[in-house]
Amino acid sequence: MTWTTILSQQAKARGQVAVANELGVSKTVVSQLINGKYPGDLNRMQALVEGAYMAKTVSCPIMGDIPLHQCDKYQRNTLTSHPTRLKLYRACRGGCPHSSQPVNQHFKPFEAKAQQAQIAPAYQAEATIGRLERQVRSDDGGLSQLVKLLKAELQSLAMRYNRLLAKEEKGEHYGR
Repeated sequence: MTWTTILSQQAKARGQVAVANELGVSKTVVSQLINGKYPGDLNRMQALVEGAYMAKTVSCPIMGDIPLHQCDKYQRNTLTSHPTRLKLYRACRGGCPHSSQPVNQHFKPFEAKAQQAQIAPAYQAEATIGRLERQVRSDDGGLSQLVKLLKAELQSLAMRYNRLLAKEEKGEHYGR
């Protein structure tokens, strides 16, 4: 099944506005994509749909395994008032292989950190909970935002876990 077919199915089931909001694009873009008339970057749109609805991920040097559409969102972020946002801003412009942003020579390359992320560090639940709570407070969010952040965190954990299971089945182990 193609990404455009999946996009059409999602728009029909949930509505174009909901799909547009989830992808971070306008309703017009969703309509143009469905009708085959989108004049923009189709590769980017494909990555957004594959990340949101087809479970395609990348290994972010800051956030770990994340869906493609979240990677795109982090790349386009220009707010650096939050420590995590600043790290993401620098990583996306410091040579991250997944970023489409131009490399800024003032930022340290993140190649070493990207390799470290593949070593599967221990998951620190308390630190993650604290980070999510601080993010909700700093963004003046409420319970619904916290639930949304927790949902994204659980999805990320599930992807990491499934990737580890797949490597285990193939006989691959970290550190080898």
